Amino acid sequence: MKTRIHAIAGAIGLLMILLFWTSTVLSELFGSYETIASVKGWILYGMIILVPAMAIVGGSGMSLGAGRSEQIVSAKKKRMPIIAANGLLILVPMAFILEAKASAGTFDTMFYVLQGVELIAGATNLVMMGLNMRDGLKLTGRTSPAATVSILGREMVANDTLAIRLTKPAGFSFEPGQAIRLTIPPDAPKGAGEARVFSIANAPHDTDLQVVTRLRDSSSFKQALKSMPEGSALQIAGPLGSFTKDADQSRPTVFLAGGIGITPFLSMLRDADHKNGLAQTTLFYSNRSPADAAMLTELQDLDSADPEFALIATMTDLQAGHDWQSETGYIDAAMLARHLPDLKAPTYYCVGPGKFVSAMSEMLTSAGVEAANIRIEQFGGY
Repeated sequence: MKTRIHAIAGAIGLLMILLFWTSTVLSELFGSYETIASVKGWILYGMIILVPAMAIVGGSGMSLGAGRSEQIVSAKKKRMPIIAANGLLILVPMAFILEAKASAGTFDTMFYVLQGVELIAGATNLVMMGLNMRDGLKLTGRTSPAATVSILGREMVANDTLAIRLTKPAGFSFEPGQAIRLTIPPDAPKGAGEARVFSIANAPHDTDLQVVTRLRDSSSFKQALKSMPEGSALQIAGPLGSFTKDADQSRPTVFLAGGIGITPFLSMLRDADHKNGLAQTTLFYSNRSPADAAMLTELQDLDSADPEFALIATMTDLQAGHDWQSETGYIDAAMLARHLPDLKAPTYYCVGPGKFVSAMSEMLTSAGVEAANIRIEQFGGY
């Protein structure tokens, strides 16, 4: 929902500025003084829509990009202060000043100097907002070329959790932690044309692709995936994202996974295990109960087989009479301290629902972990 609000507000802001800019140029080139004055008054009233839209874009953009260090996200973050400064310091004041001068019929040299400043600032914002919109589409995978794949098989791997194996397109390669955009064909009986972004759960060396998802009765997309027979065609685009493990292996690695947020870590762990690269790696994995924990047995086996890897699985909603012998309760600084010799030493990677990610980020920051050593990825509406 937050992504959609950000996109809608951004589109409104871009269209409003484009309309202001073009109407200004056209009225100056072809209109009378009365037309120019009318346009200036209209632009001033239009600020009632533009200013809230841009505030929503900035607030939602900072929230969506919090803790994310991908190159595209970083570029969007760098443009946002310039867009905001142009709007608050130039476009809004110019709207008031130019409307007042035009209403008074004062079309002097100062009017046209200020008009030039406004046009330059408006053009700058149009370019930067257009680049941000382009990069936003890249992050969703909507601009990536699509390939057709087939369903090889599926398996329920936890309560309401489905793992799906797909054919891998020829030449398709990805980094552990990346994702694909999965689209149901337009002629499918259910969920036609719907698309979602999923982290790839398997390692790059595998011959097929795997995604793991929670099922929701309210999602026609998920229900379509559940019911489609083996051999059914789907479309994928990608790989997407840059939530990947740092190449620097000198620092310990700590993964914090909430529920289905385990999926990108499965890819990273399977790849590292294949390459004998699990040194100094710890996974904290939070679920309501063992029955809700996807791939728990595989992770426990990996923990037993490799002394360099440590799994700390914790359950937050166990029923009476349970026989769970490991951690219980939510991941917090005290739990981390029981298993890590130095909370400030590792690089932390955190994936899960928005509330989980926010709680982990706040907890790590409060524990003194530097922001540069925290990587996050939120799963919303899955």
